[in-house]
Amino acid sequence: MNLQHNLVGANDPNLYQRGMNTNLRGLNTQFGTDFGINDKNNKIINNSKEIYNKYDVIPGNELQFKYINKPHKLVVSFTSNSSLNLNESFKDVVSVKLLNGILQETPSGNTTDASLFINLSITELNNVYSTSNGGSLLNSFSTLEYDKTIDNDRTTENAAGTVVNDKVNIYKNKYEDIRYFDPPLNSLSQLNVAVYGETGTTAPGSSYKCKLEFMVETKEKLRVY
Repeated sequence: MNLQHNLVGANDPNLYQRGMNTNLRGLNTQFGTDFGINDKNNKIINNSKEIYNKYDVIPGNELQFKYINKPHKLVVSFTSNSSLNLNESFKDVVSVKLLNGILQETPSGNTTDASLFINLSITELNNVYSTSNGGSLLNSFSTLEYDKTIDNDRTTENAAGTVVNDKVNIYKNKYEDIRYFDPPLNSLSQLNVAVYGETGTTAPGSSYKCKLEFMVETKEKLRVY
């Protein structure tokens, strides 16, 4: 039996061809000129995410993520100027942001006697500049602005027969104050807090309650999707 006519000779011009071989069907032609998406040099489509997305050739199934500084929520409350020891120390702190701050002041006497603002000092975070006679504004961290006065509409007396104040003034932060650390702060384990009236260096009113919410970012990285 003569099988010579069933074989392709090595010198067949259709077997070896530079560039696109129209006699062959495969990846090159299916994703090439037949679909009009190969480039002007007759190359297979570029191996790039933009081309994949444009022609929906290869679906991307990997989750996209990025790295951010690890955030920590910190909430403290106090009723007097004091040192607050945190239950956990934060290492390599890059920033501390005041998200929300609210102070309830009970004025002295049965009057409103509200200040325009309350100065908030936190020794570890103070970074506010002011004038040389700025008083408690100088080297403070934030100001809590007067928001409203609540009148409980009741008249009570203490054991001595003195009328007890039933009005309270509310102060809130209007902006997100932030303190950056470069290089990062090695450790943050306590906050030395104090509040002062707008004109003096004493605590406002006869008594107060204050709550502060912070976002503490550390150098440790967190992967988010």
